[in-house]
Amino acid sequence: MDSVSPIGLDRAKAASLIKAKGLVGVLFTSPENVFYTTGAHTLPGTGNPILYALKNQIPTFSFIDAEGAVTLFIWMGATMGIDYVGADVRTFLDSSGAAEELGSFLEEQRKKGPILGIESSCPYWASNVANRATGGVQTVQADEIALRLRLVKSAAELERIRKSTQIVEETVAELKKEMNIGMSRAELAQAARLLMMKHGATGIDHLTIAFGASNPEVMLDERLERGQLITIDLGAVYEGYVSDNRRLFYTAEAPPEGLSKLHRSLVGIVEDVGAALTPGASFSELYSRAVSLYEKEGLQPMFFHVGHSIGIQTEETWISAESELVVEENMVLNIELYSPDEGGTMIGDEETFVVGKKGSEKITQLPNEIGLA
Repeated sequence: MDSVSPIGLDRAKAASLIKAKGLVGVLFTSPENVFYTTGAHTLPGTGNPILYALKNQIPTFSFIDAEGAVTLFIWMGATMGIDYVGADVRTFLDSSGAAEELGSFLEEQRKKGPILGIESSCPYWASNVANRATGGVQTVQADEIALRLRLVKSAAELERIRKSTQIVEETVAELKKEMNIGMSRAELAQAARLLMMKHGATGIDHLTIAFGASNPEVMLDERLERGQLITIDLGAVYEGYVSDNRRLFYTAEAPPEGLSKLHRSLVGIVEDVGAALTPGASFSELYSRAVSLYEKEGLQPMFFHVGHSIGIQTEETWISAESELVVEENMVLNIELYSPDEGGTMIGDEETFVVGKKGSEKITQLPNEIGLA
């Protein structure tokens, strides 16, 4: 029998967080958190993504109680010959069966406590099932529990993030050869997609590419011109874990000195903030540090955050002025900072760091100067 298991879940920590909130347990309904708590292939970049493709008809969800016990609710077709290690598995054939199974399970949990945790994204039908099954027992939002569990990575999670980052960097290094005057942005994006898969990606997280000041968040089909800046911001998925990396290229002999100077300043700021990623440093302190560095360089600090944690999702949580989080060992933090040039193009740098016992290790290794296409 083949086995599937979560690679990051700390059951004891989960139990502690659930007890601290006074909950009987937490119901997880998002594909990301079901994958994290059970290892079930509920995300597009994990195994056969059929569970994700069918989620509108056949939902998958999980439950962790105050003792750390995990229950997986999953389509029967995904259990044949599979051992979901460490989980009590409950199966069904369709959405009505899923609702019945969940309802009967939550009726059992009703005897253990008065408050049930759910995600803020919990589907309406599932929250209704919970309310009926528990006789109106109070439900509270428990997103913080999932976030605090996922922020600190296991060795296996770190390995997948490193691999995902390597895939993106190999892609960007090779993608440079595909950049030709007259090609469309869609053609370059397709080349990036194919290269990420060639280098071992199990999925595509994002393809943020811009020519000049064009909007990189919307895939348009404009043509590449000489003397134009190319922004390449890619994210690969490797077995459920993602990467996020940005590099700039210029289609001429050399970029303008003003552009290069601005970029060098931002690279320096990112490196400085990255070096400050030591256990115990607060996210709000990191934000303030970036503000001070911008002002020192004569730049306007026009940003809401200085980066984000990264793992199953590209941006698990932001490193912002309002955050109450602190840096911990084995967090993976992506520092990204930008500033507009005279033409309105957002210039910046983005690097990924793994936090160690005493400091950080930068795992993005590609040269971060502006490359020549």
